[in-house]
Amino acid sequence: MQTKQANWLKFLKGGGEMGDLIRAFNWADTSVGSPDSWPQSLLTTVSLILSSKFPMFLWWGPELIQFYNDAYQPSLGNQGKHPTALGQRGQDCWPEIWPTIKPLIDHVLAGEESIWQENQLIPIYRNGRLDDVYWTFSYSAVLTDSGEIGGVLVVCQETTDVVTSHQKIAQSEARFRSIVEQAPMAIGLLSGKDMVIEVGNDVIFEVWGKNKSITGMHLIDALPELKGQVFLDLLAEVYTTGEPYFGNGVLAKLEKGGELKNNYFDFVYTPLRDMLGVVTGVMVLATEVTAQVLAKQQLEESEARFRALSKELDQQVHQRTEQLQASIQDLQRSNQNLQQFAYIASHDLQEPLRKIQQFSNLLQLDYAAQLGEGIDLLARMQASASRMSTLIRDLLSYSRISTHQNTTDSVSLTNVVRMAIQDLDLMIQELGAVIDAEPLPTVRGDSSQLGQLFQNLLTNALKFRRAMVTPVIKITCQTIPATDLPPAVRPTRSAVAYYRIDVTDNGIGFKEIYLDRIFQVFQRLHGNNVYPGTGIGLAICEKVVANHGGIITATSQVGQGSTFLVYLPV
Repeated sequence: MQTKQANWLKFLKGGGEMGDLIRAFNWADTSVGSPDSWPQSLLTTVSLILSSKFPMFLWWGPELIQFYNDAYQPSLGNQGKHPTALGQRGQDCWPEIWPTIKPLIDHVLAGEESIWQENQLIPIYRNGRLDDVYWTFSYSAVLTDSGEIGGVLVVCQETTDVVTSHQKIAQSEARFRSIVEQAPMAIGLLSGKDMVIEVGNDVIFEVWGKNKSITGMHLIDALPELKGQVFLDLLAEVYTTGEPYFGNGVLAKLEKGGELKNNYFDFVYTPLRDMLGVVTGVMVLATEVTAQVLAKQQLEESEARFRALSKELDQQVHQRTEQLQASIQDLQRSNQNLQQFAYIASHDLQEPLRKIQQFSNLLQLDYAAQLGEGIDLLARMQASASRMSTLIRDLLSYSRISTHQNTTDSVSLTNVVRMAIQDLDLMIQELGAVIDAEPLPTVRGDSSQLGQLFQNLLTNALKFRRAMVTPVIKITCQTIPATDLPPAVRPTRSAVAYYRIDVTDNGIGFKEIYLDRIFQVFQRLHGNNVYPGTGIGLAICEKVVANHGGIITATSQVGQGSTFLVYLPV
């Protein structure tokens, strides 16, 4: 008797909380009997379960008496079946799912093959309620000492979080497609080097003169009239270089109703990237401006005739001018609608990105061990989502500056610069930067936009610093006559004199051959892995200065720092 007791005590040692509960349980009251009478196969199996760090569960004997380990315990919930499930009959423990799992148990007990199911929905009662729970599990037979089937071993993993995360990501993708399809402007997604039409809304199919039956076709096969026009080459360039392309008033010859017609469009070709940053396709956004372009052409023709003919033509020119004004008003309304959509879409597009980041964080925290090398891909996906979120916010800022131009308030530039320095205080302290700002004048303008101007200029000066060199930034001001303005550009508002405000740094500088490029949207001189950014900051600066009737330019030498010169009307 002592030998038998020592034998089962040896096999049932350890096992954490469940080991203690199994050793203390009164097994004599169950059909399996006291542990000192258990067959060696049962002792071995229970020992295996207790020593495993993976969730494991055992049904044993005709009544399917239950055993499980610490790793399985969380699946039973905080207010669920633990600890009463230990030693309980299977049918008594799982009444809510017994019709589902009993046939699986019988299949194994009958000597059939083991069962494997992945991400299977099996609701169970736990945490005080019936929960929808997903499982990946296997049922396999456990043999007795005589070679007969004595029980069923369950090795399982709850995958509820993984399944629901995938479901929510799919819902986010569906929401994105819904936004595309409901957009008031023409939007289409072209995938792969061959530009396969993947997604498009009704507007773009109407522009193309086709219906949705061309979805899945190569663009050149669906619209053969594009051969020889500029668009296919532009798409190939965007796909190859990864740089977006902006077109304004571009002529497109499209076949509609069996007839080739001239249409004009403002459009953007934007590269689409996967989680590794590889370009996988191109997004097309377009607005037809045929009426506006034709109206402009008509005005130009009218002006030419006006110069060639006498003034009995004044009335006709007046009529043409009214037509142009009406067209411009239509264009302004169109642009306002477009800006409104961009504002709404930018917020709605942030939602799928937040979901992607939240669910990828969940996967990273809870399933890092199972993901293995895939954790690096997950980190890259998070970085790509973060960059796209930043790009959407910057585009929204640029859009707001283009549409909100209240530049009539009296604004102290000294206060504006002081607030910008306060906003950047943490970055300034971390870098030990020195900022020397002279007193600046008061101008007519929009304090919010001017704040963006100086914050972007200061941020650039801090970001593009030289290694191991303390950043030093100086802000100075002088008044100059209009005749001293740079000859290459003209301000948007004429004045007798201008304030010239210089923002000078001792950073890395740049080649002045790139001067025109740095103020354009999405134009960057450095890769994102060297100096992160979206290429919109200086474009915002140029737009703000233009809104205030001035100009902005720069001087620089590589390794010798840069000076940005802002001219504002006195």
